[in-house]
Amino acid sequence: MKMNLLKKRKLDKRMNTEFAKQLDGYLDYCQNVKCLSKQTMAGKKWVCKALIAEMPVEDIREMTNDHINKWIELQTSRGVSGRSINGRIRHLIAVINHFTDDGVMIPGVRIRKIPKVKESPARRNYYSEEQIAQVLRYADRMEWLMIKLCFDCGLRLSELTRLRLSNIDGQMIKFIGKGSKAREAYMRPETYRKLQDWIACNGITDYLWPNNRGNAPLCPDAVRIIMRKPFYEAGFNDFHPHALRHSFATDLQKHGASLLEMQAMLGHSNAATTQRYIHGLDGQLENLFEKYKGDNAEAVTMPATQTKMEEDSAKKIAKVFNMLMQAA
Repeated sequence: MKMNLLKKRKLDKRMNTEFAKQLDGYLDYCQNVKCLSKQTMAGKKWVCKALIAEMPVEDIREMTNDHINKWIELQTSRGVSGRSINGRIRHLIAVINHFTDDGVMIPGVRIRKIPKVKESPARRNYYSEEQIAQVLRYADRMEWLMIKLCFDCGLRLSELTRLRLSNIDGQMIKFIGKGSKAREAYMRPETYRKLQDWIACNGITDYLWPNNRGNAPLCPDAVRIIMRKPFYEAGFNDFHPHALRHSFATDLQKHGASLLEMQAMLGHSNAATTQRYIHGLDGQLENLFEKYKGDNAEAVTMPATQTKMEEDSAKKIAKVFNMLMQAA
């Protein structure tokens, strides 16, 4: 999210506008009243800076849907993905709702008329345990540990980058994950032994991956570059660290974990998010259709208890549906 020089100059010129002051007050509210996480605040700060630099208004009251549409078109013309643009739109809508809730009139904006951008299908990229083993043959000690911790524990890049010695308790890692949720994960014995060697040989006293000064962790971009090298050397040119989290989930599925178990191990709030991380059936649909719908497919008699549970569930759904229809 680095801001280019031209946008920075525009931002500097507009920092004294009422619009800039209004957005600064909004950010202060988000940080000190709502106590949003650092990651969420980073996204909001970036969007607010972009709005100050690119939205041609002096006061938020002057904003219109036409201004917003042109801002969205500008993002599209720069090649920003639909998913990223829609994320920025959600931040913008949160800004508008904040001020309208405080009684600030923005007559030129109708939220329901703010368009969404069509999103491309999410990238489905993951690695098998065998492919990870192949990559690790090209990794040095730091690269090996970073890759294995992500694959063993399902860590996000931000979580990996911020790991500290205080987070390690034997093979268990305790940390604050996305959304300020307390999480725990467990590394394999081999990973734990190599991590202890790394800590001892490098005199680690705080962050596991310290910068040159030793007073802060390496930045996410630096960690991403470090991890990418062995993947490139192993012949995987399109590596992204988050693919290791998908790999972790898919490996769990391969070994028989239920959706609920995977949800807990990934630290997701709902199972719908977890479903996007599992790819264990990719490339197997032809076999599944043959198994369940082919000429040789066999009917399976459900146990009486399961059938009764399904009937009860169907009756409850029908009852709720009828109540909703009557209320309407």
